[in-house]
Amino acid sequence: MKNVLIVGHCDQDNPQITSLIEKNFSATVTREKLLKNTIGCLEKQDYDLVIINRIGAFDQKRGLELIKEIKNDGRFNTPLMMITNFKDQMEEAIKSGAVPGYGKDKLYDEETLKLLSKYLG
Repeated sequence: MKNVLIVGHCDQDNPQITSLIEKNFSATVTREKLLKNTIGCLEKQDYDLVIINRIGAFDQKRGLELIKEIKNDGRFNTPLMMITNFKDQMEEAIKSGAVPGYGKDKLYDEETLKLLSKYLG
């Protein structure tokens, strides 16, 4: 069973992402509403994938800054994936150490399942 941490997604997006993962993979999904609590989550449990929203729905923090913070910390090897429809933000996340992610508009695309299967399959 894989473990996934979903960070910063709103009450509409979180259940959709969770459902997609749980229906297609043998995975348990944990939700963290606040980006600022992510490192604490990573200290308590190992995750196979962390899915980060571009902007935290509940604290308005930038997902890109969280990715940089986790990578600079150096204690965690967990793949970090940003969800965004903005190509420039995705490119910046990848340059900062994230794995390629997908846009919210591509949630139900076959390519998204293939992408997730690299970490959850």
